[in-house]
Amino acid sequence: MAIPWLALAFLGGSVLQANEARKARKAASEQQIASLKQQALDAEKMREAIDAQTAAYAKTGASLESQAKTARMAFEASQAQYQENKLAMERQAAEVQKMAEEERRKAAASEQSALRARTRGGRRSLLSQERLTPELGIQYQTLGVGMQ
Repeated sequence: MAIPWLALAFLGGSVLQANEARKARKAASEQQIASLKQQALDAEKMREAIDAQTAAYAKTGASLESQAKTARMAFEASQAQYQENKLAMERQAAEVQKMAEEERRKAAASEQSALRARTRGGRRSLLSQERLTPELGIQYQTLGVGMQ
């Protein structure tokens, strides 16, 4: 009768080992499932973080693009203002040049007429100088050459 007890003990031990092995496989399977779930959660959190970071970069990019556009518009406006000012200054310089040329022409004509009066008019040229300022009138009374 020892053999049936031995067989029973062997079978009982095998059942016990099989039961423990099944529990270990079940625990390993549950641990693997929990690990996969945790990995899935971590991956989802990482995707959310990446999406948030991408959104922040997009927002920053849009802000920088807006600033660049504003700066470009300000630059173009300043260039237009510069061109307007440049044209106005060129017109003003041309006008001043024209006025200076006119003054030079008048001075040259006046000098030429005074030179002509001196060379052709003899003593009479003194009177012509007096006549240049008619509002003062003739200041010196002269009656011919050297007479008073």
